[in-house]
Amino acid sequence: MGKPLDILKIIKLLNNAPDLTLDKSLLMTALDASEEDLFSLVKNLSVYSDVIIFENDKFHLKDKVDLLDDMSIFKRVEGSGRIAILDTVDSTNTFMIKNASMLASGDVVIAEIQSDGRGSRGGKWHSGLGKQLTLSVCYIFDSFDKLQGLSVGIGVATAISIERFGFENVLLKWPNDVYLDTLKVGGILIETVPYKNKVKAIIGVGLNVYDDDFGELTRDYGSMYKEKPENFKRNDLAAALINNIKKTCEDFNNGSKRMIFESFKARDEMLGKMIQVDNVQGTFVGRAAGIDNTGALLLAQDDKKISIRSGHITYLKDQ
Repeated sequence: MGKPLDILKIIKLLNNAPDLTLDKSLLMTALDASEEDLFSLVKNLSVYSDVIIFENDKFHLKDKVDLLDDMSIFKRVEGSGRIAILDTVDSTNTFMIKNASMLASGDVVIAEIQSDGRGSRGGKWHSGLGKQLTLSVCYIFDSFDKLQGLSVGIGVATAISIERFGFENVLLKWPNDVYLDTLKVGGILIETVPYKNKVKAIIGVGLNVYDDDFGELTRDYGSMYKEKPENFKRNDLAAALINNIKKTCEDFNNGSKRMIFESFKARDEMLGKMIQVDNVQGTFVGRAAGIDNTGALLLAQDDKKISIRSGHITYLKDQ
């Protein structure tokens, strides 16, 4: 199930230690590791997080890490499917695609650390230890036609999941970005694998849960929380998100999309803005006018509206 990252064993031990601190010798004994191995593991972690401090022969956590727990999530998730939490993986979507032949509908993979997360158009999704929620869900659809507009539906499912925790300012940028106010906090990547006469959809969602250093990225990102609230765990968000994704997939497979698309319209981040859309058909400029009954973007140009199914969005200044 992915390449294990032994550093998480240290995190779990320190999470439960008095004052989040343990002597070096105690950690070496608990992990059956040499001093060299122990420091090597901590060095490996520093690529993703600086949460561990070493002083006076003691290892100390800056803050308790909100680790995921598969059983806590599993017992709250409805329907069939397995849940696997990987310590580290390049990308949950990549992992699922590589193992597609072994996946059943409803299977879920979540990563504590995603080292090479992928977004739309080849973008990267940074994942720091205990800061994000990065997961992929497999769902088997009866045909490719059933997936039409699915990214819009998964956006709504993600927004509803976030709103469950008291947020009222969740917006969706067509076709696959999630915003809180003016900052992007999440992204969606849907990929497909043929399966007999049906299709396996691999639905990836990445969310910035806690504030983090998002690395050398080309844009500003936000998070759900600047500081961890007392009565919240990532397990809670994971369970809500998985349930909402599964329900959305079921609705799409049954042809029940209308109410989902209406829900998107109420959260449409682009509505009324001047935009440029670039795709394989060319470049299109106009004013964002919502979505049609298939989930395609409506672009208003003079006295007409055109439907666009995919493309990269650039905001323009009003003329």
